[in-house]
Amino acid sequence: MKEVYDKYYNKIYYWSLKKLRNKEDAEDLTNSIFVAIFEYLGKNINIQKLDNLIWKIAYNLWCKKIRNKKKDELLVEIKEDELIDVDTNIIDKIIYKDITKNIDKIGLTNTEMKVFKLYYYNDFNIKEINKLLLINENNIKYYLYNARKKIKEKFNE
Repeated sequence: MKEVYDKYYNKIYYWSLKKLRNKEDAEDLTNSIFVAIFEYLGKNINIQKLDNLIWKIAYNLWCKKIRNKKKDELLVEIKEDELIDVDTNIIDKIIYKDITKNIDKIGLTNTEMKVFKLYYYNDFNIKEINKLLLINENNIKYYLYNARKKIKEKFNE
């Protein structure tokens, strides 16, 4: 086994470094590859071409590492996006609830004002507003958009 290690260590390490472009990750992958090789050699199975076996193990472990890394990155992105959306939505609701106290001075239409108050002050969702006011859901979104736009314009003055 020492002969295998001595013969292949540099080749596998530099191959790993080339693939991963990170010294620590290459070292981890190289170690994992040799662990897998030694486990396989310890089974006393007749191996026709050791070179083929070693590079097959190396390639498979590299693929596995890349898949796991992508999964981890995806999970982190999803969690960060969810946190940002929740925090932004909560902050918006707090701000808009405060604005509803002085909403009469902003110049919203009657329907925009009703939809805005139901959505931000009473915490109704769009489907609930639809059932209550009998207004199309797309129109409700449009009224909310216009109301927010007018409020932003008023506060930017």
